Amino acid sequence: MTETAKKKTLVYVRWFDASYQRGECTLEEMVTRVELESAGLLVQETEDSVSIALDEYLEDGTWRYIEHIPKVNILRMEKVSV
Repeated sequence: MTETAKKKTLVYVRWFDASYQRGECTLEEMVTRVELESAGLLVQETEDSVSIALDEYLEDGTWRYIEHIPKVNILRMEKVSV
């Protein structure tokens, strides 16, 4: 097993985002914010954001399906080392 494969962090993030509504809607039907749940392999964490990926190709260290979540939008985050 390579060093890359040995140390990983799984991340669960509950966060909020803006929403978009198509067509007509009343004030009562407006949804101005949605809460989302995302999970994946931690790619990087900076002062401003957390990047998580669905998977990684170990042979060349490339990531696929990366999601970048602004830290100001995070409601809850849990990390597990595997």
